[in-house]
Formats: sequence, C-alpha cells, structure tokens
Amino acid sequence: MTAPVRRSPSSRAHERLGVTFETEEGWSLPMSYGDDDAERAAIRDGIAVADVTARGKVDVRGDVDAALGSAGGELTARIAPEWALVLTAPGGEDIVRPKLESSSGPHAMVTDATHLFAGYALCGPLLPDLLARTSGWNPATLEPGAAAGAPIAGVRSITVRRDLEVPVLEVYVATELARYVWETLHEVAVSLGGRAAGWRALRAEGWS
Repeated sequence: MTAPVRRSPSSRAHERLGVTFETEEGWSLPMSYGDDDAERAAIRDGIAVADVTARGKVDVRGDVDAALGSAGGELTARIAPEWALVLTAPGGEDIVRPKLESSSGPHAMVTDATHLFAGYALCGPLLPDLLARTSGWNPATLEPGAAAGAPIAGVRSITVRRDLEVPVLEVYVATELARYVWETLHEVAVSLGGRAAGWRALRAEGWS
C-alpha cells in the first residue's frame, strides 16, 4: 500500500501562487513558483519567504548533550540548555531519531516532532526589514548558527539563524498556526518587493 504524501498546512496558499510541487521522501515540496531566476534574485538581493515544513524535526529534552553527540552534521537548534531541535532533510528524522535515542542517557527524551511544527525560511538582505514589521524581537541578539524562542507575527516560534552567505532565519511554529504565519510573512515580503521562493531556488543559493 502506498504511503500518503505529506503536505505543508500552507499548501493551498502556495497553489494560489502558482507553485509546482515535487514529491521527495514522502513530502510534496513547493519546488518553484514559476520563475527560479527571480526567486534566486530575491534570496540574494531582497527578501524571500520559503516553506521548509518538510524538514525532519527531532525534539530532544533533558540532558541533551549525549544525544546531540550523535547528530553528526545535522543542523542543531539549541534553544535552551535542556532543549534542542535537530533539523534534517525531508525523511531524515527516521535515520537521526534512532541514533539520538541510542546515545541518549536516562535523563533525556527524544521525540519525532516533524508533524508538530511548520517551518519557514526568511532569506535575503532585507531580512531585518521584514522582522521589524513582524516581530519585536531583535535578531542581532542571535549569533549565526544559534537558536532561540522568539515571537514572529505575534506567534511563539523557534528561530534558527543560519550561517550562510545570505542572511537566513528559519522559524518554526505550531502547525495549527502555520497558515496565518505564512500569509503574514508572505504579505510583508511582497510589500518589501520580495516574493515566495521554492526549494529549487533555495538549494541553488546554498541552503540545505
């Protein structure tokens, strides 16, 4: 029996923007909005918003250090001393979670949280302008590669500042609030001359 394809809560909004979906590791990815060059230009020179909900997400709580030693090269969002979120490529949670569980001590809890969070990547040099309109939080307080709990569009989120060539902030919110957050971020990005970007443009600009 074929497993159902998973979709972001924001998929309908992407359809209205003319997105092309491609299936990868059981996920329907918003791959392109029809103009990859314009999407890449927005990432490099302006502001783009991308739906990265398909990322695998493994939640680690408690005495997290031993477990995180098995994370390898996966992106680790250390939100607090006893809380981290390990972020993978689509489907990667099925590989990473058992590794983290096997190396975690009795005082750590490892959970597949992929279905609990929607994720959005905010990319480009106009990122501070977008955040000024959607959050009272100052992103300058977050070092590249670090993570924190911070509000975005009036919603509690986990934010991860990426250490990439272009400014990138990934934000993860509860799935039930995902459509509102996407609509808000996309509307502000468009008001700044930006646009939605698909996975093809993201990857071409060095994101993974």
